[in-house]
Amino acid sequence: MQVQKISFTGIEKKNDKSLVQVGVNGAGSGIGKNYERQYILAKHGAEGVYSSWDKLSKVYANQNLVMLNMGSMGLKDGKTINDVPEEDLLAQITHSNVLGNMPDNIKLGVKREDDKTFLEVESKRGGKETIEVVATRNPVDWSEQNTEIVVDTTGANTTKDKMQKHLGGTVKGAVLSAPAKDDMLTIIPGVNSDKISEIAKNGNVVSAASCTTTCISPYIKLIDEKFGIDSVIVDTTHAATGSQSVTDKAKSKADAKNRGALDVMIPTTTGAAKATGKVIPHLNGKMDGFATRVPTSAVSMAILSIVTKKPVTEEELKAALKEAENDPKYANLIRKAPKGTTSRDAQGQVESGLYVPEAIKVVNGNHIGMKVWYDNEFGYTRSLATLVSEYGATLK
Repeated sequence: MQVQKISFTGIEKKNDKSLVQVGVNGAGSGIGKNYERQYILAKHGAEGVYSSWDKLSKVYANQNLVMLNMGSMGLKDGKTINDVPEEDLLAQITHSNVLGNMPDNIKLGVKREDDKTFLEVESKRGGKETIEVVATRNPVDWSEQNTEIVVDTTGANTTKDKMQKHLGGTVKGAVLSAPAKDDMLTIIPGVNSDKISEIAKNGNVVSAASCTTTCISPYIKLIDEKFGIDSVIVDTTHAATGSQSVTDKAKSKADAKNRGALDVMIPTTTGAAKATGKVIPHLNGKMDGFATRVPTSAVSMAILSIVTKKPVTEEELKAALKEAENDPKYANLIRKAPKGTTSRDAQGQVESGLYVPEAIKVVNGNHIGMKVWYDNEFGYTRSLATLVSEYGATLK
């Protein structure tokens, strides 16, 4: 896409106070960049211009993105976002190896006034809107844009105390896009959405868990409801993440994850199965797992090994999964992967997980083995945004 420098004229879209006003902390990369991009696509993308347009539009319907913190952006010596050339800022927002380029029907521009920087978005369908952009590792005054919910995607604020530092002024709540390292409430929409009313009683902060937990939880919930679960082991073949390096790193302890991420498969750990116990408490202590990092940029696969309490056949399990696909309770959570699907085909899908029917096996009458694709960035971000929307609705 060729970035267009545009001049915005006429009356810009004003903040609709009926919408929840959202700010994203850590919007420069990863899940934060996904959130920003999904919002723009949902509000401004032409129908049919990309996969899952209609589903995303519904997810973000009650949100208004008003502020982005891009992180430090490598700025030093007192420089700020105002010192970043417009072309450089726009290029980093519009281009992505994982997400692709922004559709041509969406025009983006940069406006600078009153020592502030704004991203301006214009489309035929969505009209015009302005989003303030900052770049800092220091505390942000989210109230400048009347932000009500801060979505923290930095991975640095994984405890209640750290997340609650976002609160105050107009900010009523904060959502963490990572597993919490303490007893922070964890919610995965469609799995334990009934807990949303408890966020206020738990310090007005909530974790959206991890991408792997988000993928496997709906399947574990369904199988537990239908057949009961005795134990679960999950092995996730996971795309490379920002915690890895392209070259070997020297550390005080030998760890395969310190090796360069290119051209290798790296065995490592995952807390996703154990974390599922936070959203399905009666299975706590009955689940565990491990992971293998692989040199792909996005999309992972969860391989589930589940021992059920009741007898089950492959036909019964497939029937239960098919039924769930048409159940509003599992909307955007469970879907069958078309035959022959690869990781590339699963990229950009909003569902928490796409099960592979050809890879469903049952042995000994109660031991299930199955594979589930999930886009660990795009699909997870959809779940995160759903939580923000559902939580935001309670604040109005």
